[in-house]
Amino acid sequence: MPIDDLTGAMTRAELLRRAAAAGLAVTSVPLLAACGGGTDAAGDAAATGAIQLKRGSTVKLYNWEGYDDAKNLKAFKADEDVTVRPTYIAGDQEVFTKLGAQKGQGQWDVLTYNSGLVPQLFAQGLLDPLRPQDFANAKDIYPEFSSLPQIKASGGALVGLPFSWGYQGFIRTKKLPAMTTWRGIFDPALKGRLIGVNDPTTSIATMALVLGYKDYARLTPEQFDKVMQGWERLRPSLRTIVPDYGVAKDVLVRGEADGCVPGWQAMVVNAAKDGTTLIHDIPREGVYGFLDLLCLIKGSKNAGTARGLIDFMLSPAAQANLAVSLSQGITNQQAVPRLPRVLQDAYEYDQLAANFKRSPIRPLPSSGGDGVVTFADWAQAWERFTAAG
Repeated sequence: MPIDDLTGAMTRAELLRRAAAAGLAVTSVPLLAACGGGTDAAGDAAATGAIQLKRGSTVKLYNWEGYDDAKNLKAFKADEDVTVRPTYIAGDQEVFTKLGAQKGQGQWDVLTYNSGLVPQLFAQGLLDPLRPQDFANAKDIYPEFSSLPQIKASGGALVGLPFSWGYQGFIRTKKLPAMTTWRGIFDPALKGRLIGVNDPTTSIATMALVLGYKDYARLTPEQFDKVMQGWERLRPSLRTIVPDYGVAKDVLVRGEADGCVPGWQAMVVNAAKDGTTLIHDIPREGVYGFLDLLCLIKGSKNAGTARGLIDFMLSPAAQANLAVSLSQGITNQQAVPRLPRVLQDAYEYDQLAANFKRSPIRPLPSSGGDGVVTFADWAQAWERFTAAG
């Protein structure tokens, strides 16, 4: 089971997936009510100051490649006379290292990052809290995203605003029946007909769900061993493990495999551009979901304008542009009618509440403690699994 072309440059899709967001089950308390006034004096002081655009200034964006949509940034500069200068994130750990080294020094203003890890950045004093009332477009965020507890710190401060998302279920061609339960991937009839993706986060989270471990952020060593044994059991069905989801889509389009575990909704959209129909299944055990947030970096020297950029990136026009350019999910419900039908269907916005009830966006593991495996353990175990193929 070789891994195809893992020596090449990382694509935008691979970077985004390795930074995949996650969160806890949906709560019943909406963000706008729960976080509207802040929770403590320190948080209120840090969050003071609404949008105060400084024309002719520059906002420094630290982001995953692709989130600096050229059409959006051109429109923002034309409307507000503000330049946006992006720096691309190379990997999860880099964010902690670079923001830690530049803590409070104002090297960047706005961060786009996954909700599963943002609370840790906030706890380390690397981000400033936000107030939803400062952002006109926050009111239009789907409640399924705005009520997720992981967008708030332990003290209740709002650490970021929901920006872009996706589900990563089972992707198949028409040759396979619907994958109603993840247990179906072990069917002996699928020998050599599936592919995997070299994405340790999504792959391990998915196998945890396959085996019934919904709280995969807190796997014990024994549970984690069973998860990796699940991947060993799946080896006969895997023709190969490909480097990213773009390659996975191409393999299915060419008919070289019939299913991908885990897949990604954007594969369906991009395959349609090639004239091929792929199908995204959400098995009853649920799927891995990610959510990226827009955050204000502590020490920003242009915080008022940075808030303006955050609000702009949540606007219907900007969200629609982003969805089209990345084939990715968006959070502003007013933007969805602007999308091509293929994007509306792929992300099932009309079934969002039902899908979230069945498969909420869940958390990733922390950096250690409490007798559970760590995020680093995931990466190391996956490396061993792929190397042994």
